[in-house]
Amino acid sequence: MALTSYDDARARLIDDAVARLVPHEMVPLATACGRTLALDLHAPFAVPGFANAAMDGYAVAAGPANVLPQQEFQCLDLVLAGQMADGLHGTRQQALAIGACVEVATGALLPEGADTVIPYEMARREGTRVSAMAAITRGAHVRGAQDDYACNVLALRAGRILDAGALGVLAAFGQTQVAVRQRPRIAIVVTGNELVPAGTPLRPGQIHDSNSAVLRAMLAPFAESLTLYGPVVDEIDVLRQTLRTAAASHDIVVTAGGASAGRADFVPALVRELGEIRLWKVATRPGMPFLHGRVGEATIYGLPGNPVSVFASMLTLVIPALQAMLAMTPTVPERAMLLAATAKSHARVEWRRGQLTTTIDARRVILPHTMLGSGMLRGVAESNALFRLDAETRALGAGALVEVIPFPA
Repeated sequence: MALTSYDDARARLIDDAVARLVPHEMVPLATACGRTLALDLHAPFAVPGFANAAMDGYAVAAGPANVLPQQEFQCLDLVLAGQMADGLHGTRQQALAIGACVEVATGALLPEGADTVIPYEMARREGTRVSAMAAITRGAHVRGAQDDYACNVLALRAGRILDAGALGVLAAFGQTQVAVRQRPRIAIVVTGNELVPAGTPLRPGQIHDSNSAVLRAMLAPFAESLTLYGPVVDEIDVLRQTLRTAAASHDIVVTAGGASAGRADFVPALVRELGEIRLWKVATRPGMPFLHGRVGEATIYGLPGNPVSVFASMLTLVIPALQAMLAMTPTVPERAMLLAATAKSHARVEWRRGQLTTTIDARRVILPHTMLGSGMLRGVAESNALFRLDAETRALGAGALVEVIPFPA
């Protein structure tokens, strides 16, 4: 099977994921953090909904002009945040007259006619007389009724990850539930005779399984549930039964290892036997043996076994597909300037590790990591982004611009 270009492979994965767009469900706000908003949300009413004080001080009716130094006002009442109009001794039964004021707390509803707040720090009070200590622009320290949201304005777009800010907006609208995309049930199948779980003593030729930890961390934000199978030995009958079991009870199966064409690489043959291969082998490095297919109703993403290949394949191919499946706002690659020259000798897209930073003059720059081996997780741990070398590129000098994908937070 011929190699598929990286860009074509990514587009095909996304198209397939969009065709399997998951439905939405209603969940309580308290459990919605990290979920994907399923529907556009428009403000049901204006927020805050009333003009209020932005600072503690005195709400005044300044009239058509600014407040002048030493200008005096007669204080009629005290209004705290949340007080109702009928508890204000008549100050809101009619518009506040020019030359009058009401003492207000931050967030307090302004009396009708009030247009400016004189902060305590800029006022002098003697009895009921209040005078300004400096000039204050008319309208200062007042929050308008629609300063945050006007009624019916688009507040949150579908595809938004519900973080603290978005959840706060929903709560401000009085929402107790929100429509979010359902998340898929994901199985992780890690293969390799050489792999043993962490905590198990190593025998000669064995290494601890790191792929399970990497995949759990990268898949958790997208999964309703995560099930780990393995490490599974490289025996075709054992792996066949594992794939059957995982596919029957999950929406997505992600395998790590056994995706190439070696004697112990059984994943491609088993996916073909149990279902269908839709894509195998991508012109990218690391991660060339990447496989995409179906077994029953389950989508299969078959990754190489090298840890860096697993990480890079997830970040550049699988995560964009999962974002599409959940109708999430996709991660947009950035552009950054290389801080050191780099080169490659092959005709595939290559993803290198690097440290992405911002200079004092707001330029995005990336320093390539020197450890390039696909088994060297240190290069991932000491980096925070991948940068792309195009297929036709053989060398880039310091100062060249490259596409970068920051690591997930």
